[in-house]
Amino acid sequence: MAVYQQSNYGIRETGTTASVPDNDVARCMYYLKCVCSVIDCNDANILRYTKYQNYWALSDAEDEIVYKLCLLLSPDEFADKVFFESDAMCGSSGNNFFELSQVQNRLGVVGSVLIAGRTRRVTSIMTYKMSWMRTNYFYPMRRLQDRFNRNRLVMRAIQEADCIIS
Repeated sequence: MAVYQQSNYGIRETGTTASVPDNDVARCMYYLKCVCSVIDCNDANILRYTKYQNYWALSDAEDEIVYKLCLLLSPDEFADKVFFESDAMCGSSGNNFFELSQVQNRLGVVGSVLIAGRTRRVTSIMTYKMSWMRTNYFYPMRRLQDRFNRNRLVMRAIQEADCIIS
């Protein structure tokens, strides 16, 4: 795990405030936008799924693509490399971004990450509060998993209905 220094000397915050619609697909698209903000992601096929304000325009098939991209680009791939859990560095926000050139010597930040067999250059880091990750990744992904995995949806409905099949 990375070790944080308490002093903010030389760190430049680059984050901005975002207003994300209360929709699972929109939240996952916002998560993807955050991923693309920290790695060199110039793939138009991925970037089109980061425009979270337009989540409503996606088809069901595109919603599933967002879900599958989020599975591929899960927080596990970035933890303690370019995503760092730190309430202190987030301040009053749920997450925050920092310029890489300023933080590379202060945190255990890697210069590149391997994703799906391709090396991606790290351009900045993101710090987050666990509540942010739950709201924008874990909870929406669990609900989307139910939506795109029919067997799981049936099993969950049976469990919630307290049905016993004998």
